[in-house]
Amino acid sequence: MPGPVSGRMPRGRILIADPNPQIRAWLKPPLASIASEVVEATSGPELEALLRSQGPFQLVVTNARLPNQSGVEILARARSSGDRTPFIVVTSFQQRMMRLYVSDAEGTVLSSRVLDADKLAVLVSTLLKRA
Repeated sequence: MPGPVSGRMPRGRILIADPNPQIRAWLKPPLASIASEVVEATSGPELEALLRSQGPFQLVVTNARLPNQSGVEILARARSSGDRTPFIVVTSFQQRMMRLYVSDAEGTVLSSRVLDADKLAVLVSTLLKRA
């Protein structure tokens, strides 16, 4: 990845996957404020196809329960194929708060966290700086 320009970190491309358009609409603004591009998927097969056809991405934010293939299955296949893209796997969404797991570029899975949009933006910024 190129180095900082004018003291700023480069803005990465983020892929979000969730079948619910309302959740994607909630996720997109905090991610778009950080990323140069936010690409959306609605199912497991679509997420996997976008990873192959439009990658690389600096981060993937996916629902654990995507239709046809779960976000966790796709994370496991990505890791087994050598893909080191950080993943945030959302396990639940309630009242503008998310419960999630994070798998960074080294494959480390951090314990469950509950985040609002502002804390999500901080976590994403941190992961993008590391990627």
